Amino acid sequence: MKTINQGTIPTMNFSVSVDIKIGAGASKEVGVISKDLGVEKVLCIYDEGIKSAGISNNIVDSLQNEGIKVSTYDKVTPNPPDSIVTNAAEFARKQEIDGIVAIGGGSSIDCAKAVNILLTNPGPIHQYEGKDQVEHEVKPIIAIPTTAGTGSEVTSVTVVTNSEKSRKMIIAGQGCGATTALLDPELTVGLPANVTAGTGMDALTHALEAYISKGASVLTDINALKAIELISKNLYESTVNGTNLQARSNMLIGSLLAGIAFNSAGLGLVHAISHPISSHCGVPHGIANATLLPHVLAFNGEDEKVQDRLRDVASIMGISIVSKGGKETIEHVVEKVSELCEKVNIPRLRDVGVETTEFSQIAADALKEKSMTFTPRKAMKEDIVRILESAY
Repeated sequence: MKTINQGTIPTMNFSVSVDIKIGAGASKEVGVISKDLGVEKVLCIYDEGIKSAGISNNIVDSLQNEGIKVSTYDKVTPNPPDSIVTNAAEFARKQEIDGIVAIGGGSSIDCAKAVNILLTNPGPIHQYEGKDQVEHEVKPIIAIPTTAGTGSEVTSVTVVTNSEKSRKMIIAGQGCGATTALLDPELTVGLPANVTAGTGMDALTHALEAYISKGASVLTDINALKAIELISKNLYESTVNGTNLQARSNMLIGSLLAGIAFNSAGLGLVHAISHPISSHCGVPHGIANATLLPHVLAFNGEDEKVQDRLRDVASIMGISIVSKGGKETIEHVVEKVSELCEKVNIPRLRDVGVETTEFSQIAADALKEKSMTFTPRKAMKEDIVRILESAY
């Protein structure tokens, strides 16, 4: 009998539980899909921008054409606070809805997923912070992203701002994901250049952090690398030529793949710092990530394992590395990411209202973030302050 050389077999965690449909006009199938899910009364959740742009009109028409009763909640705000979630959930219960359609960026989709928790589980939403804290089964929810950024349509995570403590809560695991994701590039065509840039860099951050995460595996790597390729090659075109439907579609797919990757691999130091920046300073999540990304990559690049990992990233991004030295790889990747930030006009921290007097508190709060668990290089408070100074 042969002896099997088992070697070291790593434990891998990977989960995708969302039905996905991608294509021009995909959002118009929401009515048929809702009916197939047995939904009779639906709540559409979005922000005022989606309403004023008329993006929700065809979606509501599709639902009503299938005989589905539609209620709407359009009060979502960026970095959705717990108060908005509570108000929307109360409204949804009064309407006796049995399904949700989330339309918009990460804020609308995260808000909708949190509302969905409260429809079948008691409030307040704070008690579900952490992983697998949702006890009762939730209702069907269809996510229709209008930005290529957060990947929230395919993650089992919702992020809600705790208003009292001015920090973001991560609620993850069972009951925290969408049932179906409809990716329609036509809905992103009218997105302003600055929003395209910020959300696109958010997606790139997801992919890069997932790839160098301590929780990375071959399953997450496949998705992260393809996401990096699609986003790095299509973000600039999407920003300067928003009507390019192919570029818009590639960005949506890249964002989705990045979401699939970090849903299992976890995120890292960029997100640990950006969450308190958004909570304390009101900076859009994608912009906070984008501003920090090159500087955090340089910090993590001091780790030799990260240097090895980023050689694949360099190749994917079209960087020719002559030397085998890890330092050169890091320098080229950081330069490439910095150039992309500059090309799509990503601002610095000083330009978005962050004050240097807030650095100490931001750094202290960052150390408490769950994302610190997955970051490849341990960071101390003084390291984070230096990163903030370099991004300022």
